[in-house]
Amino acid sequence: MKKSQVAFSYPVLWYKKKQIRYAIPRLVLLTLFTIHVINPQHSLAGNFYVTVSGSDESGNGSDVKPWRTLQFACAQVDPDKNHTITLSEGTYIEGPINVPSGVSILGSGKDKTIIKAAPHFYYNPARPGYGIDKFLISLTSLSMRGGNQTIKNLRIDGDSKKLHGGIFVKNRNKITIESVKVQHVNFSGIWLWGVTDCTIKDIELKDCAWGSTDWCSAALQIANSSNIDISNFNIDEGIGYGIKNLGHDEKLPVTNIKIHDGRVSVVPTGLWNNGSAPNITIELWGNSYPGTEIYNCYVDNHISLVGKSSIQSTTPLKIYNNVFDILESRAMGKGYCLELSISDVEIYNNWFNGGTTSIVNWSSRSPQNWNIHHNVFYSVSNKYPSAFINIYKGGLSHASIYNNTFEMTGKSTINLIELNNAAQGDDIKIKNNLIINSNTTYAHYPNRFISLEKGAAISRLIVTNNLFFRLPLGNVPGAYLNNLTLEPGITKEGARPKPYYVPKAGSPLINKGTEVGLPFAGAAPDIGAFEFIR
Repeated sequence: MKKSQVAFSYPVLWYKKKQIRYAIPRLVLLTLFTIHVINPQHSLAGNFYVTVSGSDESGNGSDVKPWRTLQFACAQVDPDKNHTITLSEGTYIEGPINVPSGVSILGSGKDKTIIKAAPHFYYNPARPGYGIDKFLISLTSLSMRGGNQTIKNLRIDGDSKKLHGGIFVKNRNKITIESVKVQHVNFSGIWLWGVTDCTIKDIELKDCAWGSTDWCSAALQIANSSNIDISNFNIDEGIGYGIKNLGHDEKLPVTNIKIHDGRVSVVPTGLWNNGSAPNITIELWGNSYPGTEIYNCYVDNHISLVGKSSIQSTTPLKIYNNVFDILESRAMGKGYCLELSISDVEIYNNWFNGGTTSIVNWSSRSPQNWNIHHNVFYSVSNKYPSAFINIYKGGLSHASIYNNTFEMTGKSTINLIELNNAAQGDDIKIKNNLIINSNTTYAHYPNRFISLEKGAAISRLIVTNNLFFRLPLGNVPGAYLNNLTLEPGITKEGARPKPYYVPKAGSPLINKGTEVGLPFAGAAPDIGAFEFIR
């Protein structure tokens, strides 16, 4: 029995049972009929249906008489009743879809339920601006309110960038976007603004960003939001950035944003500043990053993490278990790995594969509290001078560089650490690192451990228990103790980084590190990124 039948039969049965003629006035019956039969969507939580063969004129949203468009369906259902609108397989041509809070949208699959914009809603000028009212699906409120809703199992197709954007969410919490694909929109695929406690997972974004020489949007955007979990994503972008917090107030923190278990690939050359810089896979900025993490991700160009404030965070931003693959076929070495001008960062268990530099501060700010450990850095090249850790301007203080593996290759001069343009370093501790110089044929300028350029200086430098293979320590003043200069005894077989850099039995790396407060397997830490498995 349908909801409308149940709702109408109740007063009729009551009337018959009491055997009182006209006990319910006809006006009341008419009102009940209007509320419960003509508008069944006013009932409690229910399921409503939209199909390509349905009708907005004669349908009632039931599985027997479904509606034709999602736009119409969303206009019929009341908010905050935990309704679900289910879309069948097929292609839907829609105008702007405003989804009430508490209403979930469930398609039949990313490759089965396809939503496109009606031509009257196309919007793709040369300079589109934010255009937040031009997203095809909007979940927005004037002030923060509970969303408690899901968008799942569908695809939005922008018809070769005629559509401005895919999904826009503002002032809602507890939103889940799952198993959604957005492709070929002009400005952004998904944008979260002023939201909390949201989940984005199993998404695909293909060519969804816009760019100019002034600035670029991103396929996935977040702003002034917290407690966001983004996972199992595949972003393939041919113009702008992959992920960006566009619209974020730089005076606010970036709090508890988790970006993990995903892939971001972008076109190698960026548009900003007439193409003078490589493109960006992930760009975030804020005054601090408490609880924010980027992990288990593959990127093929740089991640940019910046901020104009030196506010210290009680919990560091964590970047771990990622692959920065600048040598792969798309970037071909034309890019770098990590731009970092913020304080309070822990960087560990990452594979930095190629690029013009690995970790760099381009700004005039002087971040502090970098903890860089158990990473592998390989094949920085293509520019002079190149450096794995490059403080191009500003400075760096209170940095710990522990238990990393560096291998210098290529055809240009490489520094392990470089300070340039009067940059000032202070309290830099370098311990338990394996440093391999495989670039011995380039004689114009030799590779260096630490290079101070153009008035740069460093104080309170401690260099302890490292192994330098074919690389001199140099003459930068500091405290040097228990460093080794001999063949490291690593596997040198199989894929980099592992098992290639793992110590062999009898390696001089084993148990030759000093205690730095990190876990280790034997009597003492091994030197390098990998502990010998005993």
